[in-house]
Amino acid sequence: MRFPVAATALLSAALATACGGSGKKTPPGPPPPDGPRTANVSLADVGLEAASLDKTADPCTDFFQYTCGGWLAANEIPADKARYARFTEIDDKNDKAVRAILDELAAKPAGDKLGDFYASCLDEAAIETRGTKSLDPLLATIKKVKDGKTLQAAVAQLHEHGVPAFFGVAVFADFADSTTNIVYLDTGGLGLPERDFYVKDEFAPARKAYEEHLVRLFGLLGHGKAATKLAADVMALETRMAKLTKTGVERRNPMAMYNPTDVAGLARQAPGFDWTAYFTARGKGAPGKINVTTPDFVAGMSALVKEVKPDAWRAYLTARVVSANPLGLPRAFDDELFTLERALSGVEARPERWKRCVEATSFALSELLGQVYVERHFPGDSKETATTLVGAITATMNEQMGTLDWMSPETKVQARGKLEKIEALIGYPDAWRTYDFAITRADFATNALLAGAFESKRQFMKAGTPYDRSEWLMPAFLVNAYYNPLANNTALPAGILQPPFFASGRSIQANLGGIGMVVGHELTHGFDDQGAQFDAQGNLKNWWQPADLTSFQGKGKCLARQYDTFEVLSGKFVNGELTLGENIADLGGIKHAFLAYRALRAGTDTVFVADGLSEDQQFFVAVGQAWCSKDRPEEALKRLTDDVHAPPKWRVNGALRNLPQFAAAFGCKQGAFMAPAPAEMCSVW
Repeated sequence: MRFPVAATALLSAALATACGGSGKKTPPGPPPPDGPRTANVSLADVGLEAASLDKTADPCTDFFQYTCGGWLAANEIPADKARYARFTEIDDKNDKAVRAILDELAAKPAGDKLGDFYASCLDEAAIETRGTKSLDPLLATIKKVKDGKTLQAAVAQLHEHGVPAFFGVAVFADFADSTTNIVYLDTGGLGLPERDFYVKDEFAPARKAYEEHLVRLFGLLGHGKAATKLAADVMALETRMAKLTKTGVERRNPMAMYNPTDVAGLARQAPGFDWTAYFTARGKGAPGKINVTTPDFVAGMSALVKEVKPDAWRAYLTARVVSANPLGLPRAFDDELFTLERALSGVEARPERWKRCVEATSFALSELLGQVYVERHFPGDSKETATTLVGAITATMNEQMGTLDWMSPETKVQARGKLEKIEALIGYPDAWRTYDFAITRADFATNALLAGAFESKRQFMKAGTPYDRSEWLMPAFLVNAYYNPLANNTALPAGILQPPFFASGRSIQANLGGIGMVVGHELTHGFDDQGAQFDAQGNLKNWWQPADLTSFQGKGKCLARQYDTFEVLSGKFVNGELTLGENIADLGGIKHAFLAYRALRAGTDTVFVADGLSEDQQFFVAVGQAWCSKDRPEEALKRLTDDVHAPPKWRVNGALRNLPQFAAAFGCKQGAFMAPAPAEMCSVW
């Protein structure tokens, strides 16, 4: 559904008379002739949490501590988590709701896909009995690897079952023609989280832990004394692959990631790999246009195929297969794979089995499960209210674009035209996907492989077909949101439309500071340093006047330099370039949500003061309370390398210190950390 640029009236009618919540409120009475009446209420009345605040902290020095200090003091990171956050709280709530659904279905006789898949995952006795038998077809193909031809056959079979190995293949809209799907050939198949783990000194402990893990893994597979050599071979191969892989910052350049070719072109770039046979095995021997994201990697593939010994390839592919499905293997394998996770993230314990099985079922049968979740847990009025919120923030963004003094009229027309065409997907898909593969309660590992094969085939067979802009890219129960530049649309799943982000009865300022900030964030992604390179139709195309583009890029550099100074761990700082797109979206999202809240509250006859906080202050508290979070040190270090988002503390403080409205709301004096001098502030949208 496409939303009009102006859509504030309905939201005003729906929410303007409520301060939110169910607590008692001071009767407002008639407004005085000289302005609105002030009503004193509690933070709970407007949908916020007094207990999460730390009023001993100075909001002008560290607003994250001020708004989240109480929450941080009251919450420890659970043993089974590397990060605990407000998102996690909703995830846990949703997991329990999904578990209730799956427990109910699993208690019924076999025949329901959701119940059967979940029950097979819970049946640890059956998993122990089967051992690794379910992997035998894949392992048998791997054992035959002796040259480029047999390597190609093994990689194709793994990819067919959704097992990442050697490189990645995906299908989505062509950057140059978003109406058509094409194949994207990407790097992939590393055992460590990201290429920097293989090449930077700070990750030497992680490399050591990984190689020791591989030794133990091959020991479990019966390789005895050869396990040490095999582990070293895998480490050497993956290190070579990593060195051919782009950095996280390099991957954020869409133009450099777009290098179209075809099967014949791939054969010239990497002649040691039989590409025609690979694509034939996947179901389309001539898939048409193929985009290579990393030409250096493809160019280096022939040397890898030729120079790496077959036993090293067999060891590498075996490790990838075993690592892909720890839940489906005997406890000894599951324990060993968790040992690596603990070393990399600092997590102290695995989640309970049911939680992991909920996650596995959610991944395998996402829309089947989403349909039941929406029927039971998504209030009917939430979609309408959220839809109107999107319209209100879109209207504000459109108005603000017209006031930008650094952008020419020609570029403004293009920007506003793109904004007007953004489609919002709210709650859940209009049509639900079906799953046509068999599931048995007796063999979870096979079920997981069949689910992977179903999704891999579904995705790959899209190559050369029209791009479906209405397809959802995440399940309805997920606590997240996204903007897709190729479709020029944004999605708010049902899972995120709940406190502390949203409730249909919360105050306007609380909802706009929560889900409004999220909506503004996703809409701004259409105009961040990556999204701004795509036009209204979703094509990678420069629609900027040259001087405007230079100004825009300069504003981005200002923000990147600023975030480079934010320290996360001792001597470890945010990577401003890696996180630039998210930081632009955070700053723009909060700004536009704030202005939308102000527009919706304009002309009110009653102003609500909640526990001494003005409505402006309530808005910013809602922003902060959405991001309350804490990380284990290992997780924080990992995320500085592989996460395009700044840590939550800096998503709050980093964005708000660049908004004059924040400093005004809290009376911050110029020079305070949260109120830098105007010349030191960064502003993009």
